[in-house]
Amino acid sequence: MTEASGTAITTTSHTDARAEEPARAPSPTPVPQTLVSVVTLTHDRPRALLRCVRSVAGQEGVRTEHIVVGDACPALDDEGFMAELRASRPDIVVHNHPRAPGFDTAYLSSRLGRMRNIGISLSRGAFVAQLDDDNAYRPPHLRTLVDALERSPDAGVAHSWRRLVTDDGKEFVPVGEDPWWPVLEGRAARSESYDRLVRLGVFVPGSPVVRDTFKVDDELVARLDTNELLVRREIHDTVPFREEFSRARQRMQWTEDFTFAIDLARAGIDVVCTRQATVDYTMGGCSTNGEELRNTI
Repeated sequence: MTEASGTAITTTSHTDARAEEPARAPSPTPVPQTLVSVVTLTHDRPRALLRCVRSVAGQEGVRTEHIVVGDACPALDDEGFMAELRASRPDIVVHNHPRAPGFDTAYLSSRLGRMRNIGISLSRGAFVAQLDDDNAYRPPHLRTLVDALERSPDAGVAHSWRRLVTDDGKEFVPVGEDPWWPVLEGRAARSESYDRLVRLGVFVPGSPVVRDTFKVDDELVARLDTNELLVRREIHDTVPFREEFSRARQRMQWTEDFTFAIDLARAGIDVVCTRQATVDYTMGGCSTNGEELRNTI
C-alpha cells in the first residue's frame, strides 16, 4: 500500500426523522499504518530500477514512500522512462544528484554513503530502509522488519537475511570463498573468511541464503547489508552513513554498510534479526556513476 492509495470518505445528509434516533457509538477510526521510507540509489540500470520500484510498491501490510537518488543517472532525465517509472509508482520521489565538484568520488563507499544520506534527508518515514536498484524485496519484507522492531522496542535496527541471485535470476551459491572479501588479499584470505563465516552460520554450504548477523555470542561480526536494514529514523540522526574514510580504511576496502555496523556497535545500538531471507540480492555491479567505482565482483 502506498500513500497514493487513500481511503474514500462518504458523506450523508440526515433527515429530521433520523435526528430523532438514539445516538450510536461512533465507528472506530482506522489507525494509519506507520510510514516506511525506502531509499534507492541508481545510475544507469533502468530495467532493474523498474523491478526494484515495483517490489517496493508490492510490499504487504505497510505504507511506503520511495525515494530514488540518481548518481547523474541519464534515465532519470528521460521523459519516456520517467513516465514508465511513475506509472509503476505515481508518488515516487526522484532526486538526480549531479557529480559534486570537489567531492572525492574515487572511493566507492564515500560516494555511496553521501547518496544514502541524501536519500534519508529527503524521506519522511518513522523507519528508513535501503534497496539498491538491482535488488528486490519479497512481498512480506518490510512488514517482518517492522514487526521485529515493534516486538523489540529497545532495538534501533532490524535486518533480514538475503538470497543471492545472478543477473538472470538463478540462485548463486558461494563455494569455498567469501565473494565480498577484498580480491587484492588473494584467494587464501577469501577462503579463510568463508570458513570463518561457515563456522558462524552466515554461510551454509550449498545454500544461496546469506544469514547475515550483527553478533554471535557477543562476538561482533558486523555483517549487515544495507538492503536488509530497517532503521528507526532517530538512529540516523546520531549514526549516519560514513562519507569519509581514512586512507587505512580505504586500503582495507571498508564499505559503508560494514562501517555503519561498526558505528552501531560503538554507539551501543541494539540490532534484531527476522531470520527470514526476504531480499533477492543480485551479485555484481553497483549503483553509482563512473567505471572507477565499479565493484570487483
